[in-house]
Amino acid sequence: MRRALLTLALAVAATAALQSAPKRRFGIEIGDLAWTDREVLRAEPPDKTRWRPVAAGNKLRTGDTLRTGEDAVARVELPWMVVTLGPSTMFTVPQTSGVLSTVLEQGRAEFTGAGRNIVKIQVGDGEVRGGGRLVLRRSVGQTSATVLAGAFRVRVAGRTVEVKAGEGTVVMDGRPPTPVSPLPEAPAGLRPGADPVYVRLGRPVELRWKGTGPSFHVELLGLQGESVLLAREAGASPLRLEIPWPGTYRWRVSARDARGLESRPSVEGYVCLVER
Repeated sequence: MRRALLTLALAVAATAALQSAPKRRFGIEIGDLAWTDREVLRAEPPDKTRWRPVAAGNKLRTGDTLRTGEDAVARVELPWMVVTLGPSTMFTVPQTSGVLSTVLEQGRAEFTGAGRNIVKIQVGDGEVRGGGRLVLRRSVGQTSATVLAGAFRVRVAGRTVEVKAGEGTVVMDGRPPTPVSPLPEAPAGLRPGADPVYVRLGRPVELRWKGTGPSFHVELLGLQGESVLLAREAGASPLRLEIPWPGTYRWRVSARDARGLESRPSVEGYVCLVER
């Protein structure tokens, strides 16, 4: 009887120790989750069956998949580039023993940095390499590549096209990239514009612009740098946006054409959130 009780006690203690021990993360740390707004989830290897919330300060490892909510944004800082994930986006860093790569599975991602040729961006059936500033959009059966700075090579179905700043290409699954074409015209006539509009904290600010769509991508940034704090997809002007922090911010908007290619961002407007 005593032996049975001792065995049971040891088993309970071992179970408690396992439950209290820190969970082992798979993969190799390769970057930092530098910013998140709203719901950002991560699925981890080996099974990747559960999505858990993550926040700024978390590490990104090979094998991880990130998923942003409908109005969420996340910024990942990697040694070779910064990746900004827009709303409703899924992004993976595969576990591989060869060339380091990233995978855009759905949604919008902006890649900024030297890139290096050793790093491969996989999207749909193709791969992208290069350096500068690149916007990729992935929807069902289609990928659009917009180059805002530098140059990138898009390779699909045995064909490679080089896309330079101010150009874009579209890829339908199973087909070569389309010839490069100029980007759509950037929106103009932003209101609020160069003169900041003051808005009481807790109330939405109405953002207006002029441009051809059929859709637009709106970003909010701080006064310094290129880090995106909020991002929204809009069907048309205006967009009512609630900013949850006091302070002065910049905002800009890009137009997206029917092919999925984006314009360069517009000139910036300013908005100031005050507590009263």
